[in-house]
Amino acid sequence: MRINILGFNIFAKGGTSRSNINLIKAFLEKGHEVKYFNSLDFETSEITKLIIHENINSPDFKVFKSYDYDELSVGDILIITREDLFKYSRIVKQHNSNLKVVGEIHGPLEYINDDIDLSLDTIDCIRVSTESIKQQFEHKYNYKAVFNQYVNAQHIELTNIPSNTKRNLLIKSRFEDGVKDISYVIKLINYIKRNTYKNDIQLYIVGYGPSENLYKNLVEYYNLEDNIHINEREPLNYIYVSTSPYETLGYSILETVANGNQALIYAGDDNVLEGIYKKYNAVSFLSKDFRKDSEQLLQVFEGKYTRSERAKDLQRLQIDFANDDYVDRYLNNVNSVNNENLAKVIDVKKARVPKIKTKKTNTSKIHNLDQKRDLYENLKKTVLFKKLFNNNIFFNGMKKIYIYRKNKLEKKIMDGIEPEENKVFIESFHGSNFSGDPKYLALQIKKKFKDKKVYVSSVNSLVDIEIRNSGLIPVRFGSAIYKKIFRSCKYVFMNGNSLDNVYKHSNQIFVQTWHGFPLKKMVNDLSDKKEKNLQLSKFLPRMNKWDYLITSSNLNTLLLKSAFKLEINNQLKVLELGAPRNEYLINSNNEQEWLRIQSKYLFQNDENTKYILYCPTWRNGQRDSITNINLVDLLVFLPSNYKIIVKLHPNESRLRNKYNNLDPRIHCFYNEFVDIQELYILCEAMITDYSSTIFDYAHLNKPIFLLQEDTNKYQEEVGFYFDINEVGKFPEVTFNENNLANQLKKIKTID
Repeated sequence: MRINILGFNIFAKGGTSRSNINLIKAFLEKGHEVKYFNSLDFETSEITKLIIHENINSPDFKVFKSYDYDELSVGDILIITREDLFKYSRIVKQHNSNLKVVGEIHGPLEYINDDIDLSLDTIDCIRVSTESIKQQFEHKYNYKAVFNQYVNAQHIELTNIPSNTKRNLLIKSRFEDGVKDISYVIKLINYIKRNTYKNDIQLYIVGYGPSENLYKNLVEYYNLEDNIHINEREPLNYIYVSTSPYETLGYSILETVANGNQALIYAGDDNVLEGIYKKYNAVSFLSKDFRKDSEQLLQVFEGKYTRSERAKDLQRLQIDFANDDYVDRYLNNVNSVNNENLAKVIDVKKARVPKIKTKKTNTSKIHNLDQKRDLYENLKKTVLFKKLFNNNIFFNGMKKIYIYRKNKLEKKIMDGIEPEENKVFIESFHGSNFSGDPKYLALQIKKKFKDKKVYVSSVNSLVDIEIRNSGLIPVRFGSAIYKKIFRSCKYVFMNGNSLDNVYKHSNQIFVQTWHGFPLKKMVNDLSDKKEKNLQLSKFLPRMNKWDYLITSSNLNTLLLKSAFKLEINNQLKVLELGAPRNEYLINSNNEQEWLRIQSKYLFQNDENTKYILYCPTWRNGQRDSITNINLVDLLVFLPSNYKIIVKLHPNESRLRNKYNNLDPRIHCFYNEFVDIQELYILCEAMITDYSSTIFDYAHLNKPIFLLQEDTNKYQEEVGFYFDINEVGKFPEVTFNENNLANQLKKIKTID
């Protein structure tokens, strides 16, 4: 038979490339003719390297470029091994309606973009990995021509002798944390090092991809340089670790078991990996719970993978993966399933769709515009154009033209997007972390409305981790996809201003929660008239997007009306429903939640530890220190079980290293990781100045100490709506560290 295989890039590393190579070799060994079509462009020399490296010495094997449609359409079977290439089935069916098209699903169904045209009406059948994925696919796409068969694994070599190690872990993977969740393993090593006797565990992470800097930052943040090694030489004996939320097989897991090593893997949110590997003695399962997983890991280290267990695993591997009838079973499966809904496209002689041409869309126009901008930036560096392009008048004029044209094109793209009922958009603090009212609304929406897809704004990969831990979908703040997703969501929840170039659809519902009970004056109430008018001019168009404003009380409503001139938006409905973030505080202030939070932030479970939260608000300008109090001296006068948590304002996050390195009993976390509501529950007392955190923390009836180092200056420059002492009796911080320590030990509640 003449077999055509269309793939993304066979010359790159990765599981799908490996699968394609194995498939090619298996068909050739059975006497079939194979033509491979590569989606990415390539050099002829790469074909030679592939043939030599993989020992594919056959005249029946040829490699073509994917847009060679005449060759692509000549054959008996076309196998397409990437979902976003399924659209080519339409072309080949118009050229050759007798060509049978097989679509292979290599990635988890969860990661198939809804916007991709799978062209199932022109595909004869779909291959998936397991029976459970087959059932999911049939249900999700209402498509019945599906068969399940593992990818070909003829490259694996089976080792008879089992391997054991007492200290080495290995991850081989693409560095894409949203898909692989390697950050969890890094945090697990940190937990084990802090809480067990096992401090010599060595984790080797091997791979490439966009999350490499994230992993390096986490290793440094948790001081694990002696335990975690990125892209260093991997050990021979190891336990393989995989914590991906979704996998269809996991080649690295299979290779590990084949080599005689053990594996610790997460079963997957869909339990696919458990269905594949549960029967293997070499495989144990993780739960994504630090305490349980640390116990499981140590149990595997302390146990032994025996020869009798290895013998049983070898038998199972030979049955599942090491058989030589792969191609016969594959062809039988292809012939046994039938797509009854297959559209018999018109004869190629009557059709004129020879190529997929890229229409000049507004998106491509933006791309071209950005290319011109990049060219301009490069020309600026040349001697010839440097003088002209560095002229401020010329530069500013060009910049204005670029911004105007780009905004106009983006607006046209947004106008073509309709909001969808099942999509929700969440933004906390402009994506700088995942907390506040939007977070707790998002969690309840996810819990009560299973059909909703909840997208959450995120400024970086650290915030992504927190969002994914809650089972939600991070979206990079301000990106092109951010703007499209914002527009496609029927419901929008924010606790701050929206971006000016994000355009609200008339059918969207925008719910504003704001981010705190106002103590300091804002916008329309500022004393400085120039600053007030500047802020109003920017704020009012943003406020006019709001459909609902949630406030915590009548007083809260009155203050926001004054600050924001709410009457200008005559469509706005104010809902005095309370703050969702404080509903969490009131309902979750218990021992179990306290232990969970301690484990999350401090990676320990010690009920005797007491934490003091120091939470200053931000000051204009750059300061080198957030207080004149010596926190190290303060700890000297506090019992040894007391620790201090410094929660910096996001605008002063540059000071994190300073405070994190002061003393082992002082902790200052990445702001991206912090949900301050959780710190409220964790901490015995709070020290703060002019922060609205006072009004949230007061719900817990724990002591709040006011630190007023520059009250008069702050009153003059910003101003307050009222005197905080009118609200409650808050003890003022003494600037003597010994006396302050006595205050913290003695005062247990507020009046």
